[in-house]
Amino acid sequence: MFPSPALLTPRQFLRLTAGLLPACLLLILWLDQPLARFIHQHCAAWQPFFGSFTGAAELIYEATLRARLFKIPALFLGLGISYVVGRWLLKLPQANVFLVLLLVHLASVPTSNVLKGVLNRLRPAALFNPGYPGLGFNYPHHPHTGSFPSAHTATFFSLFLPLVLAFPRLRPLLIVPVLIGLGRLVLDMHYLSDVLFSVWLVVLFTFLASQLARLPAIAGPQAALPQNQRL
Repeated sequence: MFPSPALLTPRQFLRLTAGLLPACLLLILWLDQPLARFIHQHCAAWQPFFGSFTGAAELIYEATLRARLFKIPALFLGLGISYVVGRWLLKLPQANVFLVLLLVHLASVPTSNVLKGVLNRLRPAALFNPGYPGLGFNYPHHPHTGSFPSAHTATFFSLFLPLVLAFPRLRPLLIVPVLIGLGRLVLDMHYLSDVLFSVWLVVLFTFLASQLARLPAIAGPQAALPQNQRL
């Protein structure tokens, strides 16, 4: 059976939302810039490590997009085929996680990129130049724009968070997106609120996609059984 009735229950989603969104607002208004200055001053020695780690992750991810079959990126095709074969041929309801991964990734990455273009927040790199303008939002023509939210964080959390929620034994895999998120701070590319908001976006789409994947038309008739009848 699918590892749980839903990857995130409504209560869990609301709790995460109640924690992440107010934290983002607090950071934007008061803490983002002091924290960015502190990281810039004290964590510069870690930049080569995070630069190399992020670069390696980018190369692997981009390779899965460049490799195509029928003009479809290998990453998307692989997740789609894994769902179809696992769920509809092998009759393995836990294969629904591949559908959730695909939906979450396809929703999280474009949404983060659209928000970047709408909000036009300056990156922390601009903070270390004279005349930084307030909170740094709505500067579309500045060379350092595109900070909020973090597309890197959305990309890699969307590939790992649903999998870890479905199969808790895979929790060590979260080290990959966590290091990516930390790297965005150390490399002066993003504020902490940029990273946390991207995490919330992935949480949001994971909740929505896991609810969709439980519909009987997608998950099969067992999705409609009461929880106490599940194996």
